[in-house]
Amino acid sequence: MTRIEISRRKALGAIAGVLALPALARAQSVTEVRAIIQYGVSYLPLMLIEEEKFLGAALAELGEPRAELKLQRVSGSTAVNEGLLAGTADVGVMGVPSLLIIAEKTRGGVKGLASCSSFPMVLNTVVDRIKTIADFSPQDRIATPANTSPQNLCLRMAAEKFLGDPKKLDTNVVALPHPDAMSAMLAGTEVSAHFTNAPFAQFEADDKRVHRVLSSEDILGKPSTFVLLAANARFVDRNPKVSQAMVTAMDAAMKRIKEDPARAAALYLRLEPSKSMNVEYVERILRDPENVFSVSPGGVMTYADFMQRTGQIKSRPAKWQDIFFPFIQERQGS
Repeated sequence: MTRIEISRRKALGAIAGVLALPALARAQSVTEVRAIIQYGVSYLPLMLIEEEKFLGAALAELGEPRAELKLQRVSGSTAVNEGLLAGTADVGVMGVPSLLIIAEKTRGGVKGLASCSSFPMVLNTVVDRIKTIADFSPQDRIATPANTSPQNLCLRMAAEKFLGDPKKLDTNVVALPHPDAMSAMLAGTEVSAHFTNAPFAQFEADDKRVHRVLSSEDILGKPSTFVLLAANARFVDRNPKVSQAMVTAMDAAMKRIKEDPARAAALYLRLEPSKSMNVEYVERILRDPENVFSVSPGGVMTYADFMQRTGQIKSRPAKWQDIFFPFIQERQGS
């Protein structure tokens, strides 16, 4: 995402509030942590934290009063950004590009708490002659969810890396929601390719006509963060133990997914029922070694280099730790 889509009035007011944070905020007791997420299996660790009460357990181990995670689901990144800026949410899930932008705009008033999932974004096609991105003709259309999406940003990064010009494929791009894009490509319309992620990447891979052109790992390395958990600095300053416990809870949830993917898949479908997937299908996604749940971020500096070079942020952080709170800064990231 290259722009945070919030109204200028709301942005200026909310950012001013974040910039007014006191240098030292008095700790306060909370009974719940308000989190905003979107829909999809990428957010499964947070669903487990809420359902299995992992946050309360982590706080109990620290000798702190229990608090639990309360999730609010939204469609689109705008509500996540607005909630964090306005303080109506304590934490929220977003992509790395959004974090880079919002951390710069708020001068650190919003930072990353932990990575959530490292699912690759995949560029698929049904056109046999398209083997690499150099094979796209001016008539080929590449569907991404929005012109400001991580998929579109990654496509521009690929165009710069492999074609020498980040804008080379801009006129090929058409904005379509993932379900519509998949249907259009498989139906043989003008949509020749679809830049997508789980579960649509798996749905498409099940069709023998589809082959992969590239993935985000070809650009960002492996594993590269797909979505991460960001937090309002006011909340972290006032609740350092709760914030630390959130990272511990994330680790616990990710361990549970790895140890018992069938149970995790069943929980996911109970919370987000699907007509397209059963438990076995979701479990297959969770077992896929390409799909990684980890609190350690990946690809942050690659995004930062590109976004600074193309004017989407004014300056790049010196290291990935500069836009994350200290709880994971000793982890292996990039």
